[in-house]
Amino acid sequence: MTRKRCEEDEHMIAEVRKATTKSTHIYICDCRPALNAQANKAKGKGYEVPEFYENIELSFGNIANIHEIRASSTRLRELVTAPNIEETKWLSNLEATKWLHHVQTVLQEAVKVASIIHNKKSSVVVHCSDGWDRTSQITSLSMLLLDPYYRTLQGFEVLIEKEWISMGHQFQARCCHGTQDITTDYSPIFMQFLDCVWQVMQHSPYVFQFNKYLLTFVAQHLYSCLYGTFLSNNDKERRQSEIRSKTQSIWSHVNSHTTEFLNPLFREKCGVLLPSISMRNIRLWRDNWMAFHPFYRYQDPLFERIMELVHLRDKIQSNCDELQKIKVPTRHEDCFHGASLNRANLEGLLKSSCTFLLKFYFEIFTYMIII
Repeated sequence: MTRKRCEEDEHMIAEVRKATTKSTHIYICDCRPALNAQANKAKGKGYEVPEFYENIELSFGNIANIHEIRASSTRLRELVTAPNIEETKWLSNLEATKWLHHVQTVLQEAVKVASIIHNKKSSVVVHCSDGWDRTSQITSLSMLLLDPYYRTLQGFEVLIEKEWISMGHQFQARCCHGTQDITTDYSPIFMQFLDCVWQVMQHSPYVFQFNKYLLTFVAQHLYSCLYGTFLSNNDKERRQSEIRSKTQSIWSHVNSHTTEFLNPLFREKCGVLLPSISMRNIRLWRDNWMAFHPFYRYQDPLFERIMELVHLRDKIQSNCDELQKIKVPTRHEDCFHGASLNRANLEGLLKSSCTFLLKFYFEIFTYMIII
């Protein structure tokens, strides 16, 4: 095979390395398996040859391509929608889909990139064949692990807009919007990213300002086409079709119903996340994959109870705000005639509020111990 050089690429990598003041090395993450990279090299695409670059370290992420992900998701969907499954073969059938393996591979590469940036203070160049599938997965997940801002509700919206929509992920092709037939371009790459985020949330449930319902909401409307956020393949097509002026953004709904998507257990003080990605910790995202199963409805009574308590807490706070608006009588006779009624009302409200708050924090504490 030819060992062609690209002076422009070598110069760009050198400038990136110079901009990194705390490290003399630069790391290049090629998301493809090494064998696939070799095959693409025969087509003229290739990959970086370390001998042509100064102080670089090249590694391959071994992340499957869109065709393998499509086949894996198809097997998983057939498994979870089958009306009759032999219980003793459920785990072996789930393993045969290889979906959890693919999710683990993506998470491992994202953690590796985040670890290099955090521990070695070095820049990392991430790429794959085209740059809008596996590249978006790794860059967005590594940012989610490194920066707490992207674990807030607003930050997660910015992350998706920046690393997926603006970077040109082909939502129409990958989701087959506007067609009833599954094409060779179909592949749930963005769904796999949401699955990875859900896995990290299970590992660290307190560091995300948003809850799991946001992920299932986005996953549902990724294919519903109810909002224009995920329509078309790139910004050029969106501008030509006037998507932004003719449709509503999914974030408009999210930001106007924030109570539904906020995590009541959120803790702001948390820095970098470097979770241990072990297969024993990777689980099936039942809220998404089994949401429309004819005989199965996954429930999380603990979390649902927490959300009920949050709504009750907001109601108590509203009552307290109303009490503060009550005008206090100034004349002696007004105080005399209204004292018993006001005191009874106040004592009743305060007693119920204190009882509720004690119950609320007790249940929150119990939930934290269980998970």
